[in-house]
Amino acid sequence: MSLLLRRPPGREAYPGDVFYLHSRLLERAAKLSSRLGEGSMTALPIVETQSGDVSAYIPTN
Repeated sequence: MSLLLRRPPGREAYPGDVFYLHSRLLERAAKLSSRLGEGSMTALPIVETQSGDVSAYIPTN
């Protein structure tokens, strides 16, 4: 993936800034104007695993 985007690789060959970009998009989605009453956003991440094994997922993400 990093090679296609021409960026230096980070963890598991993802671009080094992919996690920063993901969090920035999530924060931007929650910016609500005071004119509309402001508010907040709750994120509920969902993980799909094979056979319910999350032991490999947690340390890498």
